[in-house]
Amino acid sequence: MPKAYRIALVTSGRADYGLLKPLWLALKADEHFEPTMIATGAHLVKEQGDTLAVLQSEGIEPLRQIDMQFEGDQPAELGAACGRGLQGFSDLFQREAFDLLVILGDRFEMLSVAMAAMLNRLPIAHLHGGEATFGLIDDAVRHSLTKMAALHFVSHPDYARRVMQMGEQPERVFSVGAIGLDNIQQITLLSKKELAERTALDWAKPTILLTYHPVTLNDPTSGYQEMTSVLNAVKQSGLQTLITMPNIDAGGGQVYQAILDIQQQAPQQFHLVKSLGQQGYLSAMQHCALVLGNSSSGIIEAASFKKPVVNIGERQRGRVTAHNVLHVECEQQAILQAIETASSASFQQSLADLRNPYGEGQTAQKIVQHLKSLPLNDQAWLLKKGFYDWPKQEGGL
Repeated sequence: MPKAYRIALVTSGRADYGLLKPLWLALKADEHFEPTMIATGAHLVKEQGDTLAVLQSEGIEPLRQIDMQFEGDQPAELGAACGRGLQGFSDLFQREAFDLLVILGDRFEMLSVAMAAMLNRLPIAHLHGGEATFGLIDDAVRHSLTKMAALHFVSHPDYARRVMQMGEQPERVFSVGAIGLDNIQQITLLSKKELAERTALDWAKPTILLTYHPVTLNDPTSGYQEMTSVLNAVKQSGLQTLITMPNIDAGGGQVYQAILDIQQQAPQQFHLVKSLGQQGYLSAMQHCALVLGNSSSGIIEAASFKKPVVNIGERQRGRVTAHNVLHVECEQQAILQAIETASSASFQQSLADLRNPYGEGQTAQKIVQHLKSLPLNDQAWLLKKGFYDWPKQEGGL
């Protein structure tokens, strides 16, 4: 048997680690591959829940660390962190002879990772390309990563077409579904009693699962007011609410401060957790009454649980959504009305036959099978990908 391919997977925080773990396990189980996990970004920021300890406790090995040394959420501070990331990843990729780098999504930290890979002639496989999220720098980041990548594993056929519209060769684009759905099949979820012990909440009560991240193309100073509007609507609903941490983005500190302030006002209603872990988060989604906020999990994973979702603002606009998602502006009364609609028996009954447009799992195995069929030992083929032109149409330019 030829040598196993050395695959590096980069995770920048709790969210993408949860998505990458099924692929990590599938690669670990296959003798054709030797995966290495690299933790960076929020994993090394204690205020984000010390999630590096989660990877270590789960026996992720080999595990490398690149500390970008985040010092705040202002643009200059984020830019400096990316500069440190570029240096750290460049050094790592020069030392270690990886055959392929796997990155996911649209986090700005990944630009420095991808640039370091390009400088080291390390081919990139990109997950979740072709998606659209209005109101965010994430679109520009995601599409930039697509152009840097040699291979593309997308979550929906619509996104495969978008990637090809960007000039990527069809034989390099694979529609495999959303990898986060693998976790729903593979992880044993907690019962309400077990989840109550972990979160100190009574899950017999209707509970909102709330995740709200900064909208990075908005004025960074607007984060506090936006989150206050969200939280006041929830407060008015009277529903018990579990809140997860906002991302490290411009304006993230303001969103976090708004959460702390509402907790002081209504400590019995609002409960903040810095990190639930994938098992805890999916268990909370299974047992909650509805999902609220602007996280991609409300668009992708929630449909598999047939959960009502109130999606706020533009952050996830542009993504394919099932009919469990109600889109509202970030305005207090509109959010409250949407919560009431999502909580109604008639709306919940309408979700009985809901199918998730992002598939039913097994995405990691599909990716592994594709990787095994590709010439990963041919660096020239991977790096010199060319540009795919759409066929000209009659009467077109």
